Amino acid sequence: MANNHQPKESGLVELVKDAIQDTQELIRIEVALARNETKRDVAKFKNAAIAFGVAFAAAILTLAMLLVAAALAMGGPAPALVIAGVLLVAAGVAGLVGYRLIPREPPLDATKEHAQAQANLLKEEIA
Repeated sequence: MANNHQPKESGLVELVKDAIQDTQELIRIEVALARNETKRDVAKFKNAAIAFGVAFAAAILTLAMLLVAAALAMGGPAPALVIAGVLLVAAGVAGLVGYRLIPREPPLDATKEHAQAQANLLKEEIA
């Protein structure tokens, strides 16, 4: 009778060891996926911040040109107004680009979906 239980117990031990190893590997994969996704999101926010910085600088230059144009109003401000208009358009385009570069998906969305799928697979294997 004792011999019949020994293979079942060793099989159970192996099954538990395999489950632990699979879980450890899954955790390593999920951490790597989260790290990669975070790096990608940070890069997107960095690009958006640069575009907003350009828009801000162009807006400041536009304001300066408008003030120069107002100061020169007595002697022909047309060239300064044209430059101010061009800078204003550039600021608008840079602001639009920055706005479009902002990531719209929630942070770590792909990692959450992948982790949920893996958890569901583990549940199915256990059941």
